[in-house]
Amino acid sequence: MRSRLYDILILQLCSLLACGALSAKEAEAANPSFNDIRFVTHSPSLFDVLNQERPPQSPMNAAHMALFKEMEFKPAVELTVTSRIIAVLSEGTPACAFMIVKSPEREAAFDFILPTDYLLSHRLYQTTDTPPLPTDLLNDDNELASLRALFSYYPQRKLMLLKDRSHGALLDAQIADLPDSVKYYRWGSHQYDSDIQMLVRERGEYILAYPYDIQREAQNYPEITFQSAAIAGNSAIKTGHMMCNRNPATAGFLTTVNDALRKLYHQPVFLESHLKFNDPSAHDALILGLKKLQ
Repeated sequence: MRSRLYDILILQLCSLLACGALSAKEAEAANPSFNDIRFVTHSPSLFDVLNQERPPQSPMNAAHMALFKEMEFKPAVELTVTSRIIAVLSEGTPACAFMIVKSPEREAAFDFILPTDYLLSHRLYQTTDTPPLPTDLLNDDNELASLRALFSYYPQRKLMLLKDRSHGALLDAQIADLPDSVKYYRWGSHQYDSDIQMLVRERGEYILAYPYDIQREAQNYPEITFQSAAIAGNSAIKTGHMMCNRNPATAGFLTTVNDALRKLYHQPVFLESHLKFNDPSAHDALILGLKKLQ
């Protein structure tokens, strides 16, 4: 009798274990692992937030953390320089990069997800050590007519740029149209803080930067006053994206991320991630920008 009870208990235990194993497989199918994908970023701050679990200190980082919490997934990220991003995604293994601005060339070669973050768009910045832009170069809305107009007027001045960084289709086309003599390229992974530092050190007269980055870095240069102008035709909002190479693994990842983003756009945490780190003067435009994403 005892032996029979023992056999029954063993059968029940095996049945429970089998059910447990099935549940684990079902859970894995419902929440697929993306560990086979190589994730890279040019942002040292996002790298620190994801790999060293530091609290986010920017709208981009806070928005990404909200996204990964929604997905119940946290990627292991490699840090690389901006000029290496395309090379990494051109290799055979599945790979994705964070915080990438769309351009026609990139969209032709890679897949993009919905916007993961957004900012007020690039403006042309200078310090007050450089004379203000002549009114002849501005339109009725006080926007710079074009970069070509500026550097035709001041052919001896320099626009400082990061190698292989995109500013969006319109500005990329205008930059390509400029003579090499007015473009000063640097290399690296820091996106805009190094540009601002070079501007303060008078390595050139102009940079293209987000208002958020100027706001963030200006406190480090209390003796410097920055001036700026919008560029005619440029969009009011610039969005950041994940960019992935094309294969089945990344296709599944992009679908999952897009589903999570569509939910996240309607959650207060997404807007709060952007408002918290931006100047109040930018809030109305950012709220309007979110409505366009929704």
